[in-house]
Amino acid sequence: MKTQKLTAFQNYRNKVSKYRPGNKIDVTVIRNEKEITLPVTLTNIKNGTEVIKKEVPVLTSSSSLGATFEEVNQDYLTKFNVENGVKIAKLSGGKLANVGIKEGFVITNINKKKVFTADDVKKALENKTGNVLVEGFYPNGMIASYGFGL
Repeated sequence: MKTQKLTAFQNYRNKVSKYRPGNKIDVTVIRNEKEITLPVTLTNIKNGTEVIKKEVPVLTSSSSLGATFEEVNQDYLTKFNVENGVKIAKLSGGKLANVGIKEGFVITNINKKKVFTADDVKKALENKTGNVLVEGFYPNGMIASYGFGL
């Protein structure tokens, strides 16, 4: 692993965010003008080593979209050169599957409005009637848009 000098907490947080719970890294700190290297095993917010995924089922009041959404981290979005999006984690029939959307699709816009969280998806479709335009991309980089009615 390459050694990098970090002088601000923000830089530290950005570097560590590239790793996952369970990864082991060496952290060197300076205390009392002495360098101390500490082996560190990264953990999640619950102090475990498994990756925690936030899944939020989203339903409209008029019909089921048949999807579970997962918020994605900034590294994933940066990889695809986008600033926002919510991933479809699971499909079980419903409107989204009927128009051809597949699991893994990342919704970036609904009706030309950016979505950042699963709650944004829910709010964009809550009590909505009429046509809906969903735009986004797949993990292979393919950009797609889908239209359907509610």
